[in-house]
Amino acid sequence: MKADPALFAASVAFACACAFGSGVAIRQDVPGEPFGISSPLSVPSGILLGWGAGVAAPWPMPLAALISTTRATRVEGGAVPGFLCAGLGLACIAGTLIEPVTYHRRPWTPAIPLAIAVNLIASVALAAIGGRHGRRRPARY
Repeated sequence: MKADPALFAASVAFACACAFGSGVAIRQDVPGEPFGISSPLSVPSGILLGWGAGVAAPWPMPLAALISTTRATRVEGGAVPGFLCAGLGLACIAGTLIEPVTYHRRPWTPAIPLAIAVNLIASVALAAIGGRHGRRRPARY
């Protein structure tokens, strides 16, 4: 099975959005606080350990998306890479919506809403393209 170029591009965009958001979070000191639950970790430590940040998904999420889409080029992946990416995209959308920083509970610099927007756009694309890929039936030869 050949990898879907659109799915691979969406997973790369998701990883780039995560990297951009992580950089913004570190510079602006935006910790991950889902549902207001904070961690005693500093923002860089939280990102490194996979907690994520207020404007970035935890790094294992884009890594899983990239691995699943690149692995589909080597083995018969079926619908799994698509559904995995769709689930990751939906989880990231939900994660963004449960972060207090999304609701402007602290002063924003222009980079924070940009990171939120980039994160949401990449997550929506990953969810939509992943869902399409997961529902697609493989061709019979």
